[in-house]
Amino acid sequence: MMAVRERLQQAARAGNATVLIEGETGVGKELAARCLHESGGSPTEPFVAVNCASLNETLLEAELFGHERGAFTGALVGGKPGLFEAAGSGTILLDEIGELSLSLQAKLLRVLEERTLRRVGGHESVPLAARIVAATNRALGRAVATGEFRRDLYYRLAVVTVRIPPLRERREDVAMLAWWFLEQLGSQRVPPLREFSDDALEALAAHPWPGNVRELRNAIHRAVLFGRGEAIRASDLELESALDSTGSSMAPPARDANRTLRSVEAEQVRAALGNAGGNVTRAAAMLGIHRSTLYQKLRHHRIELVRRGVVVPARESQEMGER
Repeated sequence: MMAVRERLQQAARAGNATVLIEGETGVGKELAARCLHESGGSPTEPFVAVNCASLNETLLEAELFGHERGAFTGALVGGKPGLFEAAGSGTILLDEIGELSLSLQAKLLRVLEERTLRRVGGHESVPLAARIVAATNRALGRAVATGEFRRDLYYRLAVVTVRIPPLRERREDVAMLAWWFLEQLGSQRVPPLREFSDDALEALAAHPWPGNVRELRNAIHRAVLFGRGEAIRASDLELESALDSTGSSMAPPARDANRTLRSVEAEQVRAALGNAGGNVTRAAAMLGIHRSTLYQKLRHHRIELVRRGVVVPARESQEMGER
């Protein structure tokens, strides 16, 4: 996360370069965008966030670009500036950018390239001063390959890419975040709640956190509201109620936490290699790690590469790549 913070600070110094923040639901993409905004040159300017999946195409277009009088049924009499204009010289976050229709993708591409926009029903060009940050929990590269997302827009958005790792990849952060949330939320109790029991800390460490930081905060909040003891217990967290899409519990026993984490990492590495067609450089980029780090993981998980139909052991493959 220190590397993520440094990346955000570098992006903040890059002027109006567009930034694409990638990460699973609940990892804190909007928080990262706010950090980027506050680290930039105009932290006192507006920060405007819009969820691209929350409105239909017509309403979203009017919200983003604004509209002139009579542009559509229900349009305000005097027209209305859009969110791009409302952001001024600040930042606009386009969350869930992968849900934009192809029609709106084309219009957004034009705005990014020309740094101007036109209100719905209008003819005058309005200059765009805001920094544009996009966020997604989708694999946009895959959406590009299937034609669901424009390739030219993807490259225009990803001038600077920031990947927020899921909580299962940084388990050392779980306890620190839990204590931080308890410090924030514990004062809601009278008397304030300030402690975790040992079994609660073990449960926090063992849980896979499919909902990431948002799930962790909600678990602490729930325990503060409904716990009855002087310290939060494992039962107060109610982690056993977190279910995956098949309805089965995702919380493994504490003794299996390390094994589960290793298997998850191995699956991610294999998936990235498959999506990259066996190209280690592209797979490392998808995973947000250096190529040498990926070779280390290949050796650690004993994953062999397939080059031109021939199985190549990871160590030998690394030597080939270096040559």
